[in-house]
Amino acid sequence: MEELRQKWKTLYAQELPAMAKAKDEKQNWPIHLDHCFARIIMDNAVGKDKPWTEVVKSPAIKHMSEQQLKDAIKLGESIADGSEDINPLNERSLKLRGKSGPGRKRKVIAQDDAADKKTKRSESSNISTYFLPSPALPKKEIPPDETLVTAQDLEIDVQLKRIADSKLTPFRKQILSMLCQIPRGRYSTYQAMSDYITNTSHKTCARAVGNAMRNNPFAPEVPCHRILAADGTLGGFGGHWGEEGKFADRKHELLKEEGISFDSRGKVKGPPFRSFSRTASNAGR
Repeated sequence: MEELRQKWKTLYAQELPAMAKAKDEKQNWPIHLDHCFARIIMDNAVGKDKPWTEVVKSPAIKHMSEQQLKDAIKLGESIADGSEDINPLNERSLKLRGKSGPGRKRKVIAQDDAADKKTKRSESSNISTYFLPSPALPKKEIPPDETLVTAQDLEIDVQLKRIADSKLTPFRKQILSMLCQIPRGRYSTYQAMSDYITNTSHKTCARAVGNAMRNNPFAPEVPCHRILAADGTLGGFGGHWGEEGKFADRKHELLKEEGISFDSRGKVKGPPFRSFSRTASNAGR
């Protein structure tokens, strides 16, 4: 089972995203993010007539049966070799989730092409590789603890251990540990995090929180993209700030994929997540 899990993880989190970003000619790729490949494959191979989340308990990689893993791997490999067209599979997945149909045509291919053009610029080496495109398939095997996987498919304890075992400062560990508590589809703010720390631990400020997130080495599993400015605007990402920032489009893309939307004024819809836990926030210390 562990061998199957690793094979599945490598397929959806490394190989397929790399092929999409390299525009491999085997497919007309509508998406390029790892969790999108997981969604499409699992909805079709595991969920079948419903979203996979209604069939398998999260984290999926831990709870999928041997047959479900084999079915997911088989479909993923068919996408990789071009024998299965990913586009109708994507449309079917979206339809199962109520995100497709008349009046809601998704221009995902055009959006993905536009995102690729914006990211094909030379970036500073001190920025996490999470913010950079993968130009080709990995040339060497990546150790399991460095494999890109979605936040939804990982247990919080796994990420907390990665943070705790790192050489980051205690404050940065505390901030990154708090990020692990924010559910997919929710967001929080720098101010909400600083308020919590000030009330339960020591005095700090939103700016200090933002600085602690710079160059997050554990993204996207530790989701710094879910943190916005106190006024509901985009905030920072990859060392840049606001809608004019170098990575603003990428942050919007990630938030949109998770169901977070903004109004015409650029303000996020819905209240911020504030239910931080003392146990988890101190776990990274």
